Amino acid sequence: MDGVPGLSFAGIKPGESFEYHFDVNQSGTYWYHSHSGFQEQTGMYGVIVIAPREPDPVSYDRDYVILLSDWSDEEPSNVYAKLKKMGDYYNFRERTAGDLWDEIKAKGVAQTWKDRSMWNEMRMSDRDISDVTAYTYTYLINGVTPEDGWVGLFKRNEKVRLRFINSAAMRIFDVRIPGLRMTVVASDGQNIDPVTVDEFRTARAFNLAVDTVSLAVPA
Repeated sequence: MDGVPGLSFAGIKPGESFEYHFDVNQSGTYWYHSHSGFQEQTGMYGVIVIAPREPDPVSYDRDYVILLSDWSDEEPSNVYAKLKKMGDYYNFRERTAGDLWDEIKAKGVAQTWKDRSMWNEMRMSDRDISDVTAYTYTYLINGVTPEDGWVGLFKRNEKVRLRFINSAAMRIFDVRIPGLRMTVVASDGQNIDPVTVDEFRTARAFNLAVDTVSLAVPA
């Protein structure tokens, strides 16, 4: 309803308020975040869970939201300034001469040259999966650090619904529970035919990828 300040609306100035009006035509797991400056990276985001009007097709005993995010003690503006000067500033796993020689032995000079040319034309590194790495980021679950650990309580034989949301600024998460298979029952707020998996990947969306995943997990 608001969008990006300066593009789709004027923005909310300090001391002012903005009232949101929207029709709720769907149920499911969603989230919101700020588009102003670097507010999202400093925690301006949250969860929206809309209960269905009809009985939920998924049965469960407990329901938890798992909000995944990234956090840096660096000022976001400083992180951004470093990336503007050097896009791979936080990437310490760059290609080496040894990697080049291994590729030549495996694929030959011509194919290796072709592959390198493709990445050079894009002005990208094939080692640059994420612009900002764990060198400066730590990763949170519901605002809790890995050292503290987030805790969700349940009893034996209960079925737990976990609503995973990727609210990170630039992180893709691979999620698994060691020794336990999971059933994906919803994606981006929409119920789906259940799919049983050992692991799934959740990315930042912008309507291009899954950023909310709902699971039914037997405890």
